[in-house]
Amino acid sequence: MRRSVVVILTVLLIGTSIGFITMRESDTFFQVRRSIDLFGAVYKDVIEDYVDPVPPEQIMRKGIDAMLASLDPYTVYMDQQNSGEINLLTTGKYGGIGVSISSSNGKVIITGVFDGYSAQRQGLRIGDQILTIDSVEVSSLKVDAVSNMIRGEPGTQVTLTIKREGEEKPFKVVLVRSEVRLKSVSYYGLIDSNIAFIKLDQFSRGSDQEVKDALTDLMSRTNLKGIILDLRNNPGGLLEDAVNIAELFVPKGSLIVMTKGRNAAADKRYVSDKEPLAPNVPMTVLVNGNSASASEIVTGALQDLDRAIVVGTNSFGKGLVQTILPLGYDAQLKITTAKYYTPSGRCIQKISYGKERDGENPITPDSLRQEFHTLDGRPVYASGGIAPDSTIAEWRPSDYVVQLMRGGYFFNFATDFRSQHDSIPPDFIAGKNVLDQFHQYIEKKNFTYKSHLAELLGDAYNLAEKSNYSSEIDKKIVSTSDLIREYERGMFEKNEKEISELLTTEIVGRYWGNAAQTKAFLKYDNQVEAAISILDRRSLYRQLLGFTH
Repeated sequence: MRRSVVVILTVLLIGTSIGFITMRESDTFFQVRRSIDLFGAVYKDVIEDYVDPVPPEQIMRKGIDAMLASLDPYTVYMDQQNSGEINLLTTGKYGGIGVSISSSNGKVIITGVFDGYSAQRQGLRIGDQILTIDSVEVSSLKVDAVSNMIRGEPGTQVTLTIKREGEEKPFKVVLVRSEVRLKSVSYYGLIDSNIAFIKLDQFSRGSDQEVKDALTDLMSRTNLKGIILDLRNNPGGLLEDAVNIAELFVPKGSLIVMTKGRNAAADKRYVSDKEPLAPNVPMTVLVNGNSASASEIVTGALQDLDRAIVVGTNSFGKGLVQTILPLGYDAQLKITTAKYYTPSGRCIQKISYGKERDGENPITPDSLRQEFHTLDGRPVYASGGIAPDSTIAEWRPSDYVVQLMRGGYFFNFATDFRSQHDSIPPDFIAGKNVLDQFHQYIEKKNFTYKSHLAELLGDAYNLAEKSNYSSEIDKKIVSTSDLIREYERGMFEKNEKEISELLTTEIVGRYWGNAAQTKAFLKYDNQVEAAISILDRRSLYRQLLGFTH
């Protein structure tokens, strides 16, 4: 009798639970149907009855964007106009001529020319100004609009009118579009003859093969003493490519990342099923505040498995996974469907988008970050990006150099220099002669440096006058301002080393491209220098990994 009662009670409890779940599901479905009906009714009435004509697609797009804006910045609606962006996101390919561009002061400037494409073959250069595209003047257009005009179906032609420094008249060039594949590895090479350096800029389809090819090539040249994987300013990309890249370095059978979502289909474990290409070579990973998403998956795996030393500054803190869902009519929804977790079990997501307070998205304070442990027991923490094992602050230009950079003086001088010199030596460095030319150049362009301190003193003088302070105070402020101006006149000489380094890399890039520019800057990169030092000192490397002997 007791057993029967237990069975009956169990059945009743199960039945109650099933009924509760069914009620909850039906309640949700009812709310969805009701909301769709109401939205459709409002939309129809606005389109048909509003006092002024309303573009149906435009107002619908605003409604969709407003709805998604309440979630997170990575969940977005993409229509036909975003098809190129989708292709670039998923394949790293687009139809174009092989250039990157920027817009400044009403000028559209070529900032990069890729090897092997029509723009390079036709002799376009960094610094060239685009005046027209197929006879359409572009100075008033935004960069995205100009990019869309340049891009198109492979095999089609586009005509650009180019203005070049050092040439009197603009000229036209007819270019043939082809399938452009953006390189994920922008540069790789050997440092100090036996340390591999690989700069990975994004995670798109084929990124893993590029890293593998680069590593294989470098390993064939020498017996590697160390590897530096540079993920700084890498915003991420495809999760699968991140897993495949981590597989090149970690033991077979290692857990690389886990994803967990609201639906069971989003719950996955990614385990390395390949033998690593470089399992034992000491390794460092460079990250900064712009290293996000897939970059953090790779970094988190290598850190949690004690496979590499992370060097630099705290990473961005994006622990969310997006899925692209087709909607019909050539539209798609990129939606956040899961969070990812590193091998130790931590989610490094920094911002809690689902827990808004007064319209803000809170960041978990350091004191509340949960502690986890790497394979060998080192403490690591969740909820705030990935903290480096060796924190090395990024190079920050002086205020004087920042003002030169913002004014485009380095870029424009390098363009001018390229127009006047057909070649430079392989070991080019911007020495005294080039520095003198640059100094004359910025004076001719009427560059005037004004420090923040001088601006504050100017404000203080104005405030003193308005407040009727004594003339003695006015004189003190003026005399102090004179001292500061006198000091500022020598700022060029005080910053010559920094100016020389930036001029060297900018000019080298004009002749030999972005890869050569990256290589030239490595010798001035303090974070790369720190990574080399760690790899050179085996005792320090082991100490940072937590080994005491």
